[in-house]
Amino acid sequence: MQEAGINVPEGIICSTPDEVAAAAEKLKGDSGEVVVKSQILAGGRGLGTFANGFQGGVQEAASLASKMLGQQLVTKQSGAEGKPVDKVYVAEKFQLENEMYFAIALDRKTAGPMVIACSEGGTSIEDLAEKYPDMITRLPINIATGMSDADAATIVEGLKVKTDKAAAQEQVKRLYNLFASKDCTLLEVNPLAETATELVAADAKLNFDDNASFRQQDLFDMRDTAQEDPREV
Repeated sequence: MQEAGINVPEGIICSTPDEVAAAAEKLKGDSGEVVVKSQILAGGRGLGTFANGFQGGVQEAASLASKMLGQQLVTKQSGAEGKPVDKVYVAEKFQLENEMYFAIALDRKTAGPMVIACSEGGTSIEDLAEKYPDMITRLPINIATGMSDADAATIVEGLKVKTDKAAAQEQVKRLYNLFASKDCTLLEVNPLAETATELVAADAKLNFDDNASFRQQDLFDMRDTAQEDPREV
């Protein structure tokens, strides 16, 4: 996402509490705080529960990493047995003014990419669709022509962006270009958030088309099969 020109927090992947402490020291900034995110192959981490009773798969204190690493994190999307947390991602903490939801998925009905955007975010799209059905913008994108300026403006309007709208539209277009160029089947940014000055992809989940592995070899070389169900594979 950084390579695609999308605003994201700086972050460092860690496997031990000592690595977390060093990363936190490097990334803490003026606030003195960082965010520690469990790395599992499932969404809904922020509202997840660890098997040891510890709450929340995304935390704001490096000292809590020892309660996360080596534990099973159970979320709405992980199944009842949960997923093991072998690594955490330590990221700089932003002061977020607004949290929104943004995703691009492949839509069977329109046979192309579908943008799903909501001016409320930070929780799962299932919950958002239940609570705020009228606030969700759905916009199909023509795969042949890509995202137009008008498409981007419609999305930014639906997100109720308060900062620089032209810059926000450029971020949305870059997200679409990333989706298309990397053969994504899903690009989900939750939350897509605003600081006092700009739009930021504060957290994201991306899925890639297995059939495009020959085109995206650098991405597929990073695949970690440890948490995959061999029956699904």
